[in-house]
Amino acid sequence: AYRYSRYLRRFTVQREEAELDLNSFDYIFYHLGMERYGNMPLLEPLEYKEGNKLEELVIAIDTSGSCSRETVSRFLSETYAILGASENFFRRMTVYLIQCDCMVQSAAVILSPEDWARQSRQIVIQGRGGTDFTPVFRYVDKLRAEKKLKNLRALLYFTDGDGFYPSEKTAYETAFVFLEKNAHLDKVPPWAVRLVVGEGVIRA
Repeated sequence: AYRYSRYLRRFTVQREEAELDLNSFDYIFYHLGMERYGNMPLLEPLEYKEGNKLEELVIAIDTSGSCSRETVSRFLSETYAILGASENFFRRMTVYLIQCDCMVQSAAVILSPEDWARQSRQIVIQGRGGTDFTPVFRYVDKLRAEKKLKNLRALLYFTDGDGFYPSEKTAYETAFVFLEKNAHLDKVPPWAVRLVVGEGVIRA
């Protein structure tokens, strides 16, 4: 899943994290000040460290009959294996996990690795009707209008690809994610990304 990882890292944003940046000062002057003046170093380390991190993410799950609980759990596990590393997530992250068949069946907010692990273990697939992708995008528009999502840059839609797609390009990048290649790849609209886990990005 290396290429999948590289794809997700494209959506990182520059932001400061509250932690000591130990590379931002000279140890010689620091220790000199401590030796001469006791508790007064000549140069204090910065309190913030900049880093490129993925800040917000929406993961939509196609809960039509084609996606089993086991398949969804596998997708979440593979995604977290990439995003769960400390360099990829802020300590406080915002991930919306949305289940949808022909309508939004559930939406959970993930704010920590513990939330993610709990969702992955306990997820119950809701729906099993026909597939319409558009309700997820309407729901995300509502979250953005309510400022619950302020810096959304990516939406990953896990599906077998057989459904009704939005006709208009989204303000954020959207990737339709397939666990394997199938005949529905060609249905993905040209403004979106077609992504096969483990095989890299396939542009429309």
